[in-house]
Order: sequence, then C-alpha cells, then structure tokens
Amino acid sequence: MDEILFIAGAFVNGFYKVFTWPVFPMMMIGIVAGMIVGLIPGLGGLIAHILLIPFALQMDPLNAYVMLLGVYAVTTQTDSIPAVLLGVPGTAAALATSLDGYPMAKRGEAGRALCASYYASILGTFVATAIFILFLPGLRALVNNFSSPEFFMLVMLGLVMASSLSGKSAARGLLMGGLGLMISMIGQAPGTGDTRFAGPFLYLWEGMPLIPIVLGLFAVPEVVDLAIRNTTIASSQVGRRVSGLWVGFVDCARNWWLVVKCSVVGVVTGFIPGLGGAVAEWMSYAIAVASDKNPDSFGKGNVRGVIAPETGTASHKPGAIIPTVAFGIPGNNAMAVLLVVFVIIGLRPGPEMLDTQLDLTFTMVSVVIVGNIVAALLALVLQRWLVMLCFIRANLLVPFILAAMIVGATFARLSFGDIMVFVAAGTLGYVFKHADWPRVPLVMGLIMGRIAEPYLFSTVDRYNYEWLYTRPIVVVLIVFIGMALAAPYYRRWRNKGAPGARIGGS
Repeated sequence: MDEILFIAGAFVNGFYKVFTWPVFPMMMIGIVAGMIVGLIPGLGGLIAHILLIPFALQMDPLNAYVMLLGVYAVTTQTDSIPAVLLGVPGTAAALATSLDGYPMAKRGEAGRALCASYYASILGTFVATAIFILFLPGLRALVNNFSSPEFFMLVMLGLVMASSLSGKSAARGLLMGGLGLMISMIGQAPGTGDTRFAGPFLYLWEGMPLIPIVLGLFAVPEVVDLAIRNTTIASSQVGRRVSGLWVGFVDCARNWWLVVKCSVVGVVTGFIPGLGGAVAEWMSYAIAVASDKNPDSFGKGNVRGVIAPETGTASHKPGAIIPTVAFGIPGNNAMAVLLVVFVIIGLRPGPEMLDTQLDLTFTMVSVVIVGNIVAALLALVLQRWLVMLCFIRANLLVPFILAAMIVGATFARLSFGDIMVFVAAGTLGYVFKHADWPRVPLVMGLIMGRIAEPYLFSTVDRYNYEWLYTRPIVVVLIVFIGMALAAPYYRRWRNKGAPGARIGGS
C-alpha cells in the first residue's frame, strides 16, 4: 500500500509540473510541430524531432524533455487523419486505422471515424495511465522475467495474429507475412554484419525502407482508383453535414470493454523494450476482430476497427517511456532517438528514475496524456474543414496527394532509390488489392522481421534450442500462436452451417 501511495504522489507532482511556466509553452510547441508533421503522409515523428533537436540542446533539460515528448505524443494521433480521409497511412501506426476508417469515409462517415479515433486515443491514454500506476510494480517484475526468447515469441505472436486476421484466406495472409519476413532480411545481418540479398546496390545495404513501401502498397492503389472514378472520396452526401462528434463518443462508450482490453495490451507491449507500436496496434486490432460477432465486417468500415488500434497505439506510449528512462533500453524507435538526446542533455537512465526521480518520469508520462487531449481538441475544432477533403473532386485532390506521398517517400533516405521502391511497391499494391491478396501481413512481416531477427540470433546463441520447451512464458506464447493460427479455421467450421456462409465464408 505504501508503494502505491508513493507512486500516486509522484504522479501528482509530475502532472503538476506540466502546467508550470515555461514547461507548458514548450510542450505546446512540440504538440503543434507533431500535429503538422503527422498530417503529412510519410514524414513521421522522427522528422519533427530532428528539426527540434538543435533547439532542445540549448534549453533547460526539463523544457527540452517536454518539447520533444510533445512531438512524440501526437504524431501517431494526427496521422490517423490522412489515413481515414485519404486512405493514406503515412506511418505504420496508422495502417490498421485506415483499413476501416477509409471505407467509413467513402460512405460519408469520415467525421464519425475521426471522432472515434480521437476519443479512443484519449480514453486509451487515461485507462493506460491508471493501469500503469496500479500495476507498475507487477509490470517491473514481468519485464524482469522476459529475455530474448520471450521477446522473439511475442513478436511472432503479433505477426501471426496480423496475418491470420487479414482477408478471407488465412493461408494467403501467412504467405504474405512470410514474404515480408524475407524482404526484411535484405541488408546487413544483425549478428554478423554480412550483407544479404543486396547484390551490387549500395542502397540495399541498409535494408528496405519502410515508408516508401507502406505508402506504395496502401496509398497508391486507393489514389489510382480515385483518379479512375474521378469522383469525390465520399460517395454519400450525408457526410456533408460533418456529423460524428457525438456519434464517435457513443461508439467508444459502447465499446468501453474493448478500450480497456486494448489499453492493457498497449501498456504491456510498451513496457517491453523494442516491440514498438506496431505490435500493440495489431494485437489490439486482432482482439477487436476475435471478439466481434461479425468478424467479416472488418476492413469494410467497422468502427471497432478504428477504436481498437487507436487505443492500443495511444496506450503504448506511456508504457514505452519506462524501459527507456529506467533501463536505458528504448521502448520503440521514436524513444531510441529521444534517448540519445536525453542523455546528451543530462538524463541518466537507471533504476533511480523509478525511485528518487519518479516524479520526473511521471512528468514525461503526463506530457503524453496532456498532449493527446490537446491534439484531440484541436483536431475536433478543425473537424469541419478536415472532413470537407472527402468532397473535393479527384482531379483537384489526386495531384496534391501524389506530391505529398512522393515527398514523404523520399524522406526515407533522401535517395532516388526511395522513389523506385515507392513505384514498385505501388504497382504491387495495386495488383495485390485487385487480386484479393492481403497487403497488411507483408508490411507486418517487414516491420516485425527487423525486430525479431536480433532476438532470434541472441536466443539461439545463448540457449541453443532448449528455450523452446524449458521456458514457461515461451511455452505459453507458443500455445497462443497455435490458437491464433487455428482461429480462422475454427470460425469457418463453426459458421459452416450458418445461412449465407456457403460462399461468403469460404
């Protein structure tokens, strides 16, 4: 009980510091910069961090922390706006949101989808913070029991769940996930540094860039189809009333239990170093699909497919701060960049950040909470004008979307190779979409392959193959993977005799 009171007191002190001068204005600068960058497909939070780092190095440490964390808090929230309105997932974090958000926009429900995403982010952050405070001692013990075998199996679980829940054919999903894993192997091997599958191309030595592939696979097919139709994005005129403010809140309230479950997933995956928001996002999306009475409605405009990933992504962020500042192990890619800057400024990662410096840790967590709320409120104020993008004709909108995507793609490495990868991914994406091959598992295999391979290398090097049956957590995760692989076939067997399932369920 004393420990809980100590943690609660540190949280109150840390939250209060956010609203002091000049901490709050510095945070607002970071929030505005993060929102602007998040709206531009392909840039991501790292660009905003890079632009602000020279200013941060000249500031008081606390002001620098909150400014950079303000960027960190909101980029994955505002990148849901182009994902929903334009079908352009500017980052991998908005990929799952676009699967159901964009179909909602096409039928005139863009306002509802956006509001649901904002409220889900806010509620997810609140619930995650409560879970974080109450279960911080237990989470610390949980992470201490995790090593490279557990991390590897957890990443594999996320990949299998994303693959098995994408499209009507689980086999196609797994094949595409395997293709993504193979693509992730291009470049230098993490264990030896040997170059693989790069041929004579120096561009491939660093591996395949993620942003051009995401933009090409998912955004290009939608833009091409929009240009061919030469109509507005939204086919329904109902959406011109720009409704959704209240409906989106009701959607989140009705799915409160889904918000809680996805918040737990987000906190735990954030607390485990190196997993990143992609695992939280797709585990949350998988939970929404598995618990829905009509799983076939996902990918066609189910609002739960917006609420779940947005909740998981938002709740992941507070948890990712802890391993970064307490153990010196970045909780995700963005925190890896911030850790370098924090150390230069004067932060010393270590156990004292969860003890004598716990109030500073909670100040960082509080910036994420307040940043989500502020960004959501600003987006709600601008909602009317944002949604009107859905009613601009294609011949006016498509050139600007293409230009933004090309600029975003080139920020990967500032190379002409980025454009070539973007064009190739766009061509494949158009073919895969119209051939009904799921594209999500390919991207997830690319993302998670880079995370999983270093864990696999160190696991085999330290434990040989005994870790597969001698570590209890690994065994439990293997069982979960088996259940995720069997779930699509079980649903097909269960619905085999249901009316109308003979064709649609095949």
